[in-house]
Amino acid sequence: MRALPVLDQPHDTCVRRVPIFARLSPDQQDAVGSFARPVALAAGELLHRAGEPVGQLFVVHTGSVKLVHTAPSGRTQIVRVAGPGEAVDEHAFLTGQRPNHHVEAVEDSRLCVFDHAVLAKLLATYPGISVGMMRTLSERLADAERRLALSALDVPARVAGYLLGLPAEGSDGTYRVRLPLAKKDIASWLATTPESFSRALARLERDGIVAVERDVVTLRDPDALDALANR
Repeated sequence: MRALPVLDQPHDTCVRRVPIFARLSPDQQDAVGSFARPVALAAGELLHRAGEPVGQLFVVHTGSVKLVHTAPSGRTQIVRVAGPGEAVDEHAFLTGQRPNHHVEAVEDSRLCVFDHAVLAKLLATYPGISVGMMRTLSERLADAERRLALSALDVPARVAGYLLGLPAEGSDGTYRVRLPLAKKDIASWLATTPESFSRALARLERDGIVAVERDVVTLRDPDALDALANR
């Protein structure tokens, strides 16, 4: 993790995109941004390991990072992928507990870092940040519940639901989505194996529901995907 030089207004996009700072005025957001410390991660570089004391709140400015939990058996699973504007390690900040996951850069990324002491003062000065943090954590809990329900489905249904949840481009009933992660990482996020994920994707392609070209998936029959995901 490399510290970056501080420039004039380097955190404008970082802070103003973040839901936990959304209740602040633009001037207040700029004031908050002045306390952030910019850092850079290369693809594959760790922000921190599981069990390490953090004492910081991280906000993704550009790129993306993945939160990975390792079970006692050694099996790993991606629990979340955070992109621009999303915060990481709010739970550790609020509770003082050490995170049970490691955070790794999916691609070259830049983050804004708020030290614990600084953020504690900001929370006292701007109570709206606390409200934003609680709202974000509530939304994350709802997302975890949706993922738990998804895990009860068979793998093709999980893959169908995942594809439908990605940002899509296109028209005339045909849409394209770009896989944001390596297929092995998507399989981990869906709580399955890379082999099962590949078989499910191949089945959807064989049935004419999707077409796959590298990391781009064309949704030829979104209605069929929806029926599969909600059966």
